[in-house]
Amino acid sequence: MLAYLQSLVDDLVRDDEGRVSPEQRFTALGLALLQYSKDRPLRRVEDVTSAGGPRLPMPAGALRVEAVEYPVGRVPPAILAATAWGHYHGPDQVDLLFTRPIAAGAAVRLTLLRMHVLTEDGTTIPATDHEALASYAAAVLFDQKAAATSGDGNPTIPADTVDHGSKPESYAKRAERLRQRYYDLLGIDVKRTQPASAMATQPLPASDGGRRMHWRRRR
Repeated sequence: MLAYLQSLVDDLVRDDEGRVSPEQRFTALGLALLQYSKDRPLRRVEDVTSAGGPRLPMPAGALRVEAVEYPVGRVPPAILAATAWGHYHGPDQVDLLFTRPIAAGAAVRLTLLRMHVLTEDGTTIPATDHEALASYAAAVLFDQKAAATSGDGNPTIPADTVDHGSKPESYAKRAERLRQRYYDLLGIDVKRTQPASAMATQPLPASDGGRRMHWRRRR
């Protein structure tokens, strides 16, 4: 799958001058994967076992939790209200903090968002979005080509009719068009859409019934 997406990027870039190395193309795909995961994060439902108490460690690699079901197995599902839990940011990790303790050994079902995966064998990105991913990666490469040729000047030999000075501008415009193509293919209005990976925290009452504490996202 990685080779297939790399070929899509090559088709969009058409690097006849050999300015793009395989390493640069690989990095560009990685940046495109990060952007795509931000705009279209991978949604998963996972069960986590509680060690007991009001805290539950955030699953490794999770971007954020959207919903919590506890207890698991009820009909209809017992989805906790947004005011019943929140994200608590400690010095070394992020925990889910509940207004009431969770029984030790109990399962808690989390609906969470994760990064997408791209390997040589497969990807979690749907086939309908492969062109969008390749377009963003190609835009990154054209940005690099624009930067690499920004110092090129027009030759003093009249026989060379190539306008070197126009290359950076041309590359920059192609990068802009491809980046816009990425957003168009995903149906994203960049002027109105908020980042999908933004994490919201919920105010929780203190355990002693006192004033509420507010946790802010660490930067």
